[in-house]
Amino acid sequence: MADRTALQNARIVGVDVGGTKVRALVADAAGRIIDDLREPTEPDVVAQIARIVRTQTGPPIVGLGVGVPGAVDPQTGCVSRIPNAPLLDGVPLAALLSTTLHIPVAVENDLAAAALAEARSATSASVLAVIAAGTGIGLGIVHDGVLLQGATGAAGEIGDIPLPTGGTLEDTVSIEGIRRAHVANGGVDAELSTILALAANDDAAALAAIDHYAEGLAFAVQVARAVLDPDRLVLTGGLAGSDVVLDALRRQLGDAMSGLTVSEHGTDAPAHGALLLGTQAAARSCGADSSSA
Repeated sequence: MADRTALQNARIVGVDVGGTKVRALVADAAGRIIDDLREPTEPDVVAQIARIVRTQTGPPIVGLGVGVPGAVDPQTGCVSRIPNAPLLDGVPLAALLSTTLHIPVAVENDLAAAALAEARSATSASVLAVIAAGTGIGLGIVHDGVLLQGATGAAGEIGDIPLPTGGTLEDTVSIEGIRRAHVANGGVDAELSTILALAANDDAAALAAIDHYAEGLAFAVQVARAVLDPDRLVLTGGLAGSDVVLDALRRQLGDAMSGLTVSEHGTDAPAHGALLLGTQAAARSCGADSSSA
């Protein structure tokens, strides 16, 4: 267990686990980023994270935070709903890493971690909702600075909402959804970057695909507002930075676009949130207030 002095002279690691890559940020006690590592996701993610932490040189690592693309049960710590990293399904990841590395570890859904990062810069927000527009769709919720996890850690899994037209919200609001819609509207199967470029040049099939995506994203925004009544609603993820997507979303929402902001962290939000999780874990282990760590 770390004491306060150790915490002031040590480092924190935050890891964002994705389906294709792992991003690790290393920060000093003052929160300054001193290293930024990116590498392909390995089959044994647990061993990969442990290696990343163990190979850090210099002051000791006293806390680790991990964001995963799945649900984390607040009672058992077990990860579930994680198709992009199936070997983690059912694994009590925080306990396993803590036992392996002998440091405090906190694990949360990656979007929940992103919501923590957004909440850090929105101290006046009582209810903060963060919608991820990226590979898929998800919702992170922070109430008075505390993550809303739900009974099984699945709060915010809005991608599972069924649509009247069939399928789920994530079938539409996802990269694969855009690609399918592009083909359905007469385009060829193409990578997302190609479809976005075509839409920017007024290609009919690409514009139709983006409009279809934006219609689903607008529905997600309306669901978040109706259920949570947030005083701050933030859009994050890779597609949140696309002017083509944002223009289509404005057409869908009209005046309701007011009050919806785009994340300042962008795709970095989950990694920064993971750092906060690691800081909180370290602070709890020495009895310190995590907000002052």
